[in-house]
Amino acid sequence: MVAIPESIDWNYLTLRVKRYNETPTEDLLYRIGTHIDVLTPEDCQSISQQGFTSVQRYRVLNWLACCTDLLDDEMDLALLIFGRNQLEQWLERSRQAYPDYEFYLVFEYQDKAKTGWESGINFTMHWFPKPGAPVPDIEYDFPWRSFWDSGSMFWCDYLGYTNHFDFNLHCYPDQTTFTKPGWVCEAGDYYTTLDQRDADLMSVAQVLERFAT
Repeated sequence: MVAIPESIDWNYLTLRVKRYNETPTEDLLYRIGTHIDVLTPEDCQSISQQGFTSVQRYRVLNWLACCTDLLDDEMDLALLIFGRNQLEQWLERSRQAYPDYEFYLVFEYQDKAKTGWESGINFTMHWFPKPGAPVPDIEYDFPWRSFWDSGSMFWCDYLGYTNHFDFNLHCYPDQTTFTKPGWVCEAGDYYTTLDQRDADLMSVAQVLERFAT
């Protein structure tokens, strides 16, 4: 349950979020986060010394998504949470490990009626096969189709790995570790056909191109 502090000045908050929508900056996010009491004193100290972590950005944005309708729907939440440099690094690692698969990391607000769990920003991280890719073996749990989970789960402790991306690359260091030798995905077959829900999602490469600076 996301709490709404009684001390919120909604005019102040609306103006700051409007400015953030126009030009997202860490300073505006800090002002928003402290005003809505999402950032603790420990958070504020670490931010002043090292800047925001992705978890801290997620907490502020998740509160805004759950408690207001102020965030611009056209903004890409994964890009806001992780920043361009991190997404570019992950995309490069993905292309090296899984060259025949397209990398998706999508964060979006979903309400309880759609998901069955508490409303909030949820995520899917998956790699969708391109035509000509080796067929993914369903005996493995490699995420080659979208699977949504609570956004906060991205940063759980996975056997010593602090985020879901690094854990997945640890489990499947390259595409030979989850595919069927000699089997190839054909254009238009089951493996390369997006359903309606997934067809609306942008890959990380598409996000970086669309929101190029």
